[in-house]
Amino acid sequence: MRPEFNLAHFLGKDILVFDGGVSTELYSRGFYINRPFEELNLTSPADVEAVYRGFIEAGSDVITTNTFGIASPQLARFDIAEQQPDIIEAALKIARKATAGKDCKVGFSIGPIGDLVEPLGSIGLSEVILEFAQIAKSVNANGGADFFILETFSNLDELRAGINGVRSIDKQTPILASIYVRSQEEEKLKKFAHTIGDSGDVQALGINCGDGPSDLLRALGKLLELTSLPIIVQPNAGLPRQINGRYFYMTSPDYLGKFAKRYASAGATGVGGCCGTGPSHIAAIKSSLAMAQSQSRSNKDVGRNFIDIGWQVVSAERPSLQQREASRVGALLAAGKKFLSVEILPPIGLDVEKFQKSLDAIESAGIPFVNIPDGARASTRMSSLHISSWINDRRSGQLKAIPHFTTRDRNLIALQSDLIGAHFCGVKDVLVVTGDPPKLGNNKEATAVYDIDSIGLTYMIDCLNRGVSPMGEKLGSCTQFGIGVASNPTAINLETEIQRWKYKVESGCDYAITQPIFDPEAFLAWKDSVGSNYRPHFIGIWPLISLRNAEFMANEVPGIHVPTWVIEEMSKAGDNKEEAIKRGIEIAQKVMHRLDSECEGYCISAPLGKVSVVLDLLGKQVD
Repeated sequence: MRPEFNLAHFLGKDILVFDGGVSTELYSRGFYINRPFEELNLTSPADVEAVYRGFIEAGSDVITTNTFGIASPQLARFDIAEQQPDIIEAALKIARKATAGKDCKVGFSIGPIGDLVEPLGSIGLSEVILEFAQIAKSVNANGGADFFILETFSNLDELRAGINGVRSIDKQTPILASIYVRSQEEEKLKKFAHTIGDSGDVQALGINCGDGPSDLLRALGKLLELTSLPIIVQPNAGLPRQINGRYFYMTSPDYLGKFAKRYASAGATGVGGCCGTGPSHIAAIKSSLAMAQSQSRSNKDVGRNFIDIGWQVVSAERPSLQQREASRVGALLAAGKKFLSVEILPPIGLDVEKFQKSLDAIESAGIPFVNIPDGARASTRMSSLHISSWINDRRSGQLKAIPHFTTRDRNLIALQSDLIGAHFCGVKDVLVVTGDPPKLGNNKEATAVYDIDSIGLTYMIDCLNRGVSPMGEKLGSCTQFGIGVASNPTAINLETEIQRWKYKVESGCDYAITQPIFDPEAFLAWKDSVGSNYRPHFIGIWPLISLRNAEFMANEVPGIHVPTWVIEEMSKAGDNKEEAIKRGIEIAQKVMHRLDSECEGYCISAPLGKVSVVLDLLGKQVD
């Protein structure tokens, strides 16, 4: 174990110079990104050591180990997760060798876990705690470092869990917690200062990466007003440009040196570099700071010289569904009315004549909503958002559309952009679904994105309704989406489905549309099981039109349970199509009659596009 080290005291002596982009330097030496840079601790230790020595010779008072991607999920992408202890041992050995005999401290670098964590992703915060505890245990088993630096975190809950993991093993070694942030993310800066900085578990805060030196200066000014802890600033060398298949950062060392002086004048305790910064940038930072006289922190100076944006804290309270006046579903539920919608597929191409006739028939029957799937069974059709916007704002009449919205085809950027754009274009209610995988559809070579699942998407929309992005960036206004989700009361693994339902409720869902229900008792059991987590449920109804249709639903549609008695009932129709439709309607009627007092409405699918079957069903239900 290394001797006890007081990070706060060390940082308080002078304006310290941290190192630059270790991965950037390794990349410049010809090591490409098809293998993890952390693996080089084992395969090319001399090159890693040379990078450290380059930064030390340039003036770094602190170097960080080549372990940013040390978390198991990161290493698992390259099938080397089992080598994590060996990589940690090698990284510490190389860093000690490079700093031997020099007044230079070693920070053990740990980056994010590598996958989205709850509520956006599927990795639990408890898993993050265990992973970081495992890393800390291995670090200490190999002699430890002067401090831990948990860096480039965007998700503060993940950072908090990582800190908890380290502290579960090591109560003494200082921690520097550093985040990726942009200056306009004021809520995020406030949460960082209070939930991380005020926790007593970290000895310094940092802001790194970001949108370049200028933006981090503005972020620094805001963070200084919120904490008395030492702050380290490590900007990128601008934004990367791709040239001939390789990435380059174009910000000059001289430019970064000028900003280092401004960081110090503003009140930063340490300055270094992140992506794109090499020894020449660190030398410029060192020279610039050496020429500048030490200045005491002055919030007054910061406000006068650098901060031209007022501090505003957005309220992130969750508005109730009734408060979201734009949501048509919310207005209907507030009025105590029964929900009723027909699910119809959007057109395959540009010919919407048949689709319009279906809409006209639905509207003439007095049905207030239609549900529009988003690439059902991963097939290519007109965008559910676009056709829903057209229905809501370009058609006359009272019929409104609820588009289904999947995470299959869009990354995090596109999800947020499409949602904000859809709201602007008149879409106020959405049904959140993960989406069927591409292999089920007509473009089997298509790639699936799935940055997040339906739980993460529910949380994202809830954030937009609060006026912030999932990363805490203030949007200036709030969406008013009614958030629907799918539920499956007949799931094979009901315990897992109930847990997922709980997560959806916690993430902000307002109501659910079930998978098609053929067994009413299954829904009643589900309702009892979820207890206080119950939200309004609209029962999915699928009027069967043939035995083949019933067998297909039972065997080839994921997530739907068709009891044996339903198959037997449909088989009695033989080849008589009219009799089959009649029996399918009667089955649907039985389900609706049994559950009418137990649910808040229905979403009825038009089987194979046959809206007439739905209208026949409702005609027998309406007086």
